Amino acid sequence: MYNQLYLLFRACFPNSPVTEAVFNRQLRPDLARIISRSDGDRLVGYSLIHGNSIALLCVDPSYRNQGIGSRLLELSEKTIAQTGAQAVLLGRGKHYLFQGVPADEPSAQRFFEHRGYSARWVSANMALQTAEYDPVRFPIPPAPRGLQLRLATEEDRPTVLQAVADVHENWVRYYQSCTDPIILAILDGKIVGFEIVEADGGIFGNAECKVGALGCVGVIQSARERGIGRQMVARAIEWLKALGCDTIHLRYVELVDWYSRLGFRIVSQQWMGEKEITANRPASNAE
Repeated sequence: MYNQLYLLFRACFPNSPVTEAVFNRQLRPDLARIISRSDGDRLVGYSLIHGNSIALLCVDPSYRNQGIGSRLLELSEKTIAQTGAQAVLLGRGKHYLFQGVPADEPSAQRFFEHRGYSARWVSANMALQTAEYDPVRFPIPPAPRGLQLRLATEEDRPTVLQAVADVHENWVRYYQSCTDPIILAILDGKIVGFEIVEADGGIFGNAECKVGALGCVGVIQSARERGIGRQMVARAIEWLKALGCDTIHLRYVELVDWYSRLGFRIVSQQWMGEKEITANRPASNAE
């Protein structure tokens, strides 16, 4: 069945190329609650749920405008409400491919808006071509005296997690399970910054391009406004470039202007839809 999920995804999102291996790695359908609709032996729609997140909702283009998507959404909301969750998120969560609803799919955004979803912000995916990166063109503030940048070791893990919790509590789980290199910023013997660096971090793309990625870049509050964050990102760019990465991706970005100062450009955006629910009222205005 998982192959059918992937093939229907490709039919629904032809402009978002991913391999089947990446699809399964990012979405983990083997761990998901899947609600599906078929026409005979043909899969025509499904919703893939993790926790209170609808990680993906697909309807075969030739079967749209028949109420299938509305019914899948209604059942998904009811399923999530039964867990006691107070809101449904689109994308996000522990396993996702799109962080929200792709902004280049306006009909998809309207579909959810008509059913009570709203978004407080739009996230961005950004990319940098390493061949174009020039530290002279994109200057960064000088590092504070004594700042050290190095890779984390296993012995660093407890203090890294403490620093991450200081910045963003929701990031702790990513650092707990992280198997990719982590670059640390050390000042006066204390961890003041951190970032996950993936030498094989591409999701959307082709095999001809080696893609790296940066994730969960943070500086503790007491050390901000000193150029430490940009020092870390610049070091990661140089490191990934040395490893042969042609492109570096950022996903789920709020600080677009900040990353633009280092040469990153927006390549796609996601409408971060969500909806409050309760188990005692209708889950949606389904058709």
